[in-house]
Amino acid sequence: MTERRFKRPSIAENDGLIIYCNQYSYYCQKVLQALHEKGIRFTKYEIDVTNDEHFSEWFLELNPRAELPVLQNGLLIVPGSNRILDYLEETYPKAKSLRMPNDVDKLVLGFRKTIESLPIGLITIGAFLHPHHTGSPKFPFVLPVRRTILAREETLVDRLRTYANAYPAFREVLLKKADFHERKRSIIEKEEYFCKLLSALDEFLTDVEHYLDGRDPECEWFCGTDTITIVDIGLATLLNRLYVLGLEERFWNAGRRPRVEQYFNRICQRPSFVSVLPSKVSLLRTVWVNTPTVYKAGLAAASSVLISSTLLKR
Repeated sequence: MTERRFKRPSIAENDGLIIYCNQYSYYCQKVLQALHEKGIRFTKYEIDVTNDEHFSEWFLELNPRAELPVLQNGLLIVPGSNRILDYLEETYPKAKSLRMPNDVDKLVLGFRKTIESLPIGLITIGAFLHPHHTGSPKFPFVLPVRRTILAREETLVDRLRTYANAYPAFREVLLKKADFHERKRSIIEKEEYFCKLLSALDEFLTDVEHYLDGRDPECEWFCGTDTITIVDIGLATLLNRLYVLGLEERFWNAGRRPRVEQYFNRICQRPSFVSVLPSKVSLLRTVWVNTPTVYKAGLAAASSVLISSTLLKR
């Protein structure tokens, strides 16, 4: 098991706020954007999920569910994006608030609840398994990366059971997780189920479009305020995930949902949103690692052109 080489990082002994995350994680991106938006100082530790660092013994001691993100503040550990977002609001009252107004429309409360309950993992893997339902996937979900993720998904259940045997203290949790992923895989392999997920997203985004269309056009953000709130961060992260999966053509491009498209274009300009997106160099490194050797010569040439153009733009 390659994960055995991972040891508890020295950063874990530091004071101050630490966020254990992965830059490509949907749930980590929500928390990172909130931290940047609130202006809270923190230290980021990137978990190497490609090599199962989240299943290493040191990380399981931090979060036995082996899930990201995890926030550490001294001896306090807060796992899960929604719990972390609530914690930040309660613990840093002097920082910029992301709370929704007390008189917010009940529809908005419902939108937030729906966003938080969406099975993003199933939507993501479903898009990989049934690519004819998507348009053109963007970085990081280009073909080599998608193939690697699918290959690791196929072995995930076996790996979890191996880790369960290796770490008796976490055996029960890891075995339950293995059973869950086994059921999840059998479900999302069915194209009919994935189509139902897409239909549910269609319905949800239609409701969002109608809500945005009925508001004052001068209101930039979802709650009608001049600053973004927690529901904006959730919707921004969702729309970005659909975009990189190549689903924007289905859901809002070409005039399908112009207000949703306008909203997404606006949030893409937000510094806090831009700050959590992986850099071009990081994206290229990810693609390189996941590309078979036989194709790497061509990719290297394309990468050099992209990097050169990036440097020239700067």
